[in-house]
Amino acid sequence: MTSNKKDFEVFKNFTEEQLSELVRANDALDQEDDRIRNEEIEDQKKRRSEKKPFMGLRKTPIEIINRSLFLLFIGSFLFSFFSVYSTSHWWFFWYLISAFSCILYTPNRKALKELLDAWPNIMDLIKGPLK
Repeated sequence: MTSNKKDFEVFKNFTEEQLSELVRANDALDQEDDRIRNEEIEDQKKRRSEKKPFMGLRKTPIEIINRSLFLLFIGSFLFSFFSVYSTSHWWFFWYLISAFSCILYTPNRKALKELLDAWPNIMDLIKGPLK
């Protein structure tokens, strides 16, 4: 009970006009707070409705072609390793050394690094006109 008296003593020196202005400001803040909460709830509902379970599987034609070519490249690469291995273990040994020397050769390594670093920019350029 004493804490309520102390709370009211703070407002004792305020005029009626100041008190009414304080009440109006408090009501405006409450309304703004409610509006922000409602907007956040609507945004959350909108985000939930936009997220569909298989949305990540939907791809653009360029992504489908890109992934198909990538799988074809990896498949042919692995097929070549298997073919050489089944032909001769000796040739497979030289084939492996050749493959790794191409990757580990410094200019090729730098070119691969630059290509990988540029990949996001290339994808942005490809996707840019489609949007």
